[in-house]
Amino acid sequence: MKARSRPARLGFVGIAAAVVVAATAWPAEAQTGYYVSGAADCSDTGPGTQSQPFCTISKGAAVATAGQTVSVAPGTYHEQVTVKNSGTAGSPIVFQASTPGTVTVTGGTDGFLVSGKAYVTIDGFGVTGTTGVGIKVSSANHVTVSDNTVTYSGQPVKGQNAAGVDLNGVTASTVSGNRSDHNSFYGFHVAGSSTGVSLLHNEASFNAEGWQRNANGIDVIAPGNLVVGNVLHDNEDSGLQFYTGGDNNVATDNVIYDNGDHGIDDLNVTGGVLTGNTVFHNCTDGINVEGTSGNYTVKNNIAVDNAVYAAYNGIACSRRVGNIGIYDSAPNGTVVDDNVVNLTTSGTMYHWGTTSYSSLAAFHAATGQGAHDLQADPRFVSVTTGSDSSTWNLALTEGSPAIDSADSDAPGEQSTDVIGAARVDDPTVANTGVGVRSYDDRGAYEFTG
Repeated sequence: MKARSRPARLGFVGIAAAVVVAATAWPAEAQTGYYVSGAADCSDTGPGTQSQPFCTISKGAAVATAGQTVSVAPGTYHEQVTVKNSGTAGSPIVFQASTPGTVTVTGGTDGFLVSGKAYVTIDGFGVTGTTGVGIKVSSANHVTVSDNTVTYSGQPVKGQNAAGVDLNGVTASTVSGNRSDHNSFYGFHVAGSSTGVSLLHNEASFNAEGWQRNANGIDVIAPGNLVVGNVLHDNEDSGLQFYTGGDNNVATDNVIYDNGDHGIDDLNVTGGVLTGNTVFHNCTDGINVEGTSGNYTVKNNIAVDNAVYAAYNGIACSRRVGNIGIYDSAPNGTVVDDNVVNLTTSGTMYHWGTTSYSSLAAFHAATGQGAHDLQADPRFVSVTTGSDSSTWNLALTEGSPAIDSADSDAPGEQSTDVIGAARVDDPTVANTGVGVRSYDDRGAYEFTG
């Protein structure tokens, strides 16, 4: 997929046997704080100043207090960073790469560990090669994890796995602009009593246990969280998963493609909102709601060519099949409308309860659902199945039926799209949408000309 289709990726310095330090270029320091560098003049017994920096991030983590920034020079740091103190509402503790994407933390059990703390920010690091989780946050609140690259957490062997970013028992926190890939479990995991967590504009890809289908791009088993504008692709299991305990979550403006199970998978959860997502060419259902789930809103999505190929990396795609599947008790209180669906080969368009439907017309006639759905080619910019998915571009082209046809009052609908573009009216297209704006586009991308 081209650059327009996913957040910018952060590079990071590779693993080295010892600390490898580039020329230190400190940013202007507007507040008191500490400096870390692996240069020859560093010392963990020194003052941690720009001229006498600490050698380890861990030393900075041990002494930093509310309102202070631990600024880390480019290099590779072999350690687990355990945050020892909390910030305050107006004065967080900030851990920041002095130049984003040039600092690597590696070799520890976890890369960063924030446990029982509040008002902490981790920004701009590369975390790789940990035996445990890359960035682990537990029993914490008001934590920000931003613009980090987390890779190769855990080992891809049977019985051992580790997520890239893991939040457990976390409230009022934000995970944004991160890339999490090639980890041995989930890219991002939100669990326990976590609530009020926002996962915004992250990318999760190529996460895999390597011996069973179990690694999702984003996995949420906690209630009341927000998943917006993420790009989730080429993961071993589903792109996005809400499982038992993950009630009343909202997923909108996400681009989800080429995953080894569902695009979006919802099991035994209620009150969920799935709006404005683009789900394409996933192994099984594009959107799957099953088990004791119910009271779901499924609106303004684009679901195309899901569950139409035989296997993903040798694992059969024989389970739940369709672009949109609402199974078991999930039809209770669930609304499906204003979506665009399409198949370029034979397959299941919808599943409702115990019955599959190969067309929108048949689905609507039998269920009354999908009154404003469209069965049509959404006219993506560039997609060639069977080719490298990095060349795909799932943005819309002129003439797409998704343009100016969404319900802008749908729960979760955003005023911007997956890449932050504002909703705009295409003057060449009649506004057939409804709501406060009659020109929002269906799916994750707004057509801007």
